[in-house]
Amino acid sequence: MSKLTPYLQVFTSRRIAAVTLLGFASGLPLALASGTLQAWMAVESVDIRTIGIFALVGLPYTVKFLWSPFMDRFVPKLGNRLGRRRGWILITQISLMLGIAAMAFNSPKQAPMLIAAFALP
Repeated sequence: MSKLTPYLQVFTSRRIAAVTLLGFASGLPLALASGTLQAWMAVESVDIRTIGIFALVGLPYTVKFLWSPFMDRFVPKLGNRLGRRRGWILITQISLMLGIAAMAFNSPKQAPMLIAAFALP
């Protein structure tokens, strides 16, 4: 086995792997709310105006620099045990999983407002 250069040793770190996974998980909701959700609605023959309005679902992810200081200020109840940021990460990831699962069991043509509500968290 050959020795890794210092540059390549970075990629064997557990911390780098965790940051990579969290970075992917943080970008996934925006991709799902923008492209994938709109494509699903187009396949379901939803009105084009409704699909256009659904572009607003991605707005909270776009302006997260405005609401993120509030998350840093308040400590969730899980924060006492996990820490402030880990507590928020856990709450956010669980709510995203529940929201995505709830969208899977609904139709955008029959209940577009319900899909929009599930897409916002």
